[in-house]
This record gives sequence, structure tokens and C-alpha cells, in this order.
Amino acid sequence: MDFRLIIAVFCIVFSSQIVKAQKSYNALVYEGNKKFDAKEYEASSSKYLEAIAEKEGSYTAHYNLGNALYKSKKYEEAAAEYQKAAKLTKSKYEKAAAIYNQGNVQMQSNNPEKAAELYRQALRQDPYNEAIRKNYEVAMLKDKEKKDKQKQKQDPNKGKGDGKDQKNKDQSDKGNQKKDQQNGQGDKQKGENQGKPDQPKKEENKIPEEAEKMILRDIENRERETARRILNKKANSMPQSNEKDW
Repeated sequence: MDFRLIIAVFCIVFSSQIVKAQKSYNALVYEGNKKFDAKEYEASSSKYLEAIAEKEGSYTAHYNLGNALYKSKKYEEAAAEYQKAAKLTKSKYEKAAAIYNQGNVQMQSNNPEKAAELYRQALRQDPYNEAIRKNYEVAMLKDKEKKDKQKQKQDPNKGKGDGKDQKNKDQSDKGNQKKDQQNGQGDKQKGENQGKPDQPKKEENKIPEEAEKMILRDIENRERETARRILNKKANSMPQSNEKDW
């Protein structure tokens, strides 16, 4: 047989095998996508694995498998597939999508600090992607909240002492205010007396003993009458209000 004919036959057989494998790969990815859309994530994962067996270096198969595993909450396995997918493409947008989904895995695993770093890497590949930017901001906020809670657990009494000190300070301020008011009244009275000369002392005149007794009896009678009027007035007065003055 002619050697050239042998080579031609070999090429035809090899090409047909390649075409057959390509058709099989495409069909498997297509079937996997249909299962994914139907939310049959385990079945879709199986199809994507078969597609990878046909074509190991496929970005699409690894990326789609990562999505199916993510939906099945198999986050570590999903992250591994996204990492493989990111290495299998030269497209910045495909690389950004794979890294972005790694960030989503970290968010689901309650690791916002790592998620924020991955979102930042994805933004370097696709800087105008608003979905990535939004998730980056959310991850930064979640990371801050997580660190604040950890600090509070490490020092649970922090902040409580401040409130107690503030209460003591308020009480001290009230006491000082009351003291200042009392001092102010004293100062006011002193101020009223300032500038006035002392009253000159008068010479004492001795009152006869009988007249002094009469004066004392008259004073006592007046005091009793005054006390009686005061008691009657109180009996007819309104009760005091119990409202607090604040």
C-alpha cells in the first residue's frame, strides 16, 4: 500500500475521533447546563465531570462545575474548580468571573477579609464591573463588623466602665452645681451688703420689769394668732405636686 495513502487514512480516522470527542464534549456541557437550569445540581455536576474527562483543559466545564458545586453548598470543591478555571483562560473577563466566584465562596464561608481580597483581584481584571465592586464594598463592611465583634469578645467590659464613669461625672457635676448655687446665694447676699456702712450702735435703754412682761405677753399672743392663721391656710390649700423637675 502506498505510504501516502496510509497517512491520509490515519489523518481521516484521527480527525473523525477529534470531531466525535468535540461533539461529545459539547453535548455533555449542554446537558449539564440543562440540569443546572432545572436546579438538578448533582446531575449537572456529573455531566460537567464527564465533559472534563473528554476535554481536561476546558475553562467552561471547570467553571460550570464550580457553579454546580457552589449551589450544592460544596464550597471547598467549588473554590478548587474556580481556581482551575482561572488558570485555563487568557480572557480577563473570564478570569475575573472565576476569581469573583472564589470571593463568593469565601463570603459563604464567613471569611469576608479573604473575600474582599479576591474581589479586589477580580476588579483588576474587570475594573468597570459594578457587581464585583458592590460585593467588594459589602465584604469590607462585613470584615469590619466581624473584627469589631472579636474585639468586643476579647474585652467585654470595654465601654461599660465608660458609662459608669459618665454617671459618676454627672452626679459630681450636679453636686458642684448645687454647691455653686448655694455659694451664689451667699455671694448675692454679700453683694447686697457690700457698700453699705455698718449700722451705728444705739445706746441701750433699760425697760422697767413690769413693762417688759407686758410686751412679752403681747408678743406671745401675736405669735399664737399668726400660727392659727397659718394652720387654717394650710388646711384649705391644694396638695403639692409630685412631678419631678427635669
